[in-house]
Amino acid sequence: MYLDHFPELSRARLVRARSRGIAIRDRDRAVAVAFLSDGTLLPADTLVRFDVARGEEPGRRLTDALATTGARSVWFYGGDDATRRAALALDLQLRPVGGAFVHRMDTARAVRVVFRPPSQRDRATLEELQREHAPAFAAPLAEIAEVDRDAVGIVLSEPLDASWSEVRVVVYPPYRGQGHGSALFAAAADRLEATGRRVCAATETVAGRERSALESAGFRLVDYYFSAAPKR
Repeated sequence: MYLDHFPELSRARLVRARSRGIAIRDRDRAVAVAFLSDGTLLPADTLVRFDVARGEEPGRRLTDALATTGARSVWFYGGDDATRRAALALDLQLRPVGGAFVHRMDTARAVRVVFRPPSQRDRATLEELQREHAPAFAAPLAEIAEVDRDAVGIVLSEPLDASWSEVRVVVYPPYRGQGHGSALFAAAADRLEATGRRVCAATETVAGRERSALESAGFRLVDYYFSAAPKR
């Protein structure tokens, strides 16, 4: 389900910021622009953005873009109507490769989570954890999350626009598998919503522990990110 006015999430922004735009021409006219990944977050033969001029048929111009750039696949958000229609018109094989989630503001909380600023000791590993788990966050607010006085993980949050903030949770290895991820996501979302913000999150897989934690914390799937490629 696509949500109007949903912002571009941090990883998608970084993927596209690192891409290279290539004009797709029909004789002397520019009919589209295809953006090719730089290879750092997605394979270098992946189109990560596709803009079509008004009045042009997306499927035809995506064919041109694939031929011009040599790309083997297209990465896009499900709410990107033009790219989705082009991929379907070409009968490309769609594979979900991640998800975008929003928080519902009507869920009950069972676990009390206390947040505190990182100590000097925490900061020794904070940069490494952010680089590994939230590399697309530019300048996130980082807080240590405690449950029953134990520091169980880190919550990172960053504004995406005037209304939305994105959250990411990292549970320390000794505390994984105990439901702390869900508790931290829920508590972090509550805090942000109390300030008037809307809260979203992303996964880079379709299923798994992070999705389960988000859904248990009251988040719902908005749409998938897809990889589309010619059928073999």
